[in-house]
Amino acid sequence: MIAPEARCSPYDRGDYAYPASVEAEIVALLGGIWSPYTGERFASDRETDIEHMVALSEAHDSGACTWSIERRRAFARDLDNLTLADPDTNRRDKGALDAADWLPPRSRCWFAARVLAVRLEWMLSIDRREAASLESVLSRCSASSQRQPDPPLP
Repeated sequence: MIAPEARCSPYDRGDYAYPASVEAEIVALLGGIWSPYTGERFASDRETDIEHMVALSEAHDSGACTWSIERRRAFARDLDNLTLADPDTNRRDKGALDAADWLPPRSRCWFAARVLAVRLEWMLSIDRREAASLESVLSRCSASSQRQPDPPLP
């Protein structure tokens, strides 16, 4: 559903807690310790951040503000919305931005497809600017480029 963002309750990052063990699940899904955003490989998961493709505060303003704490925490640990990123990309570049204001340097088709799928799965609204950005990216993608990117060679 296309709708403007609306904060219907205060955002508290603690409402979106997830277990540290989720990082091992992300590494298993990715097939290694690397970031699809940059293709960078890391020696250890201590060099990465867990990254929510639909940022938690963005989800909050897109409908999660009406959810129970349990549903918010389930969203925060949804592997379809999680990847790894280097801390600079996660904290400085992307932060809580949506796809209208930030796209990864690599794997844009995969990223756009995942963001759209997560929004649909969790029934989160999307504002017009982000919808236009995702449509622009996806209109140039093949079905195969929307799948999980292959890890970079060692």
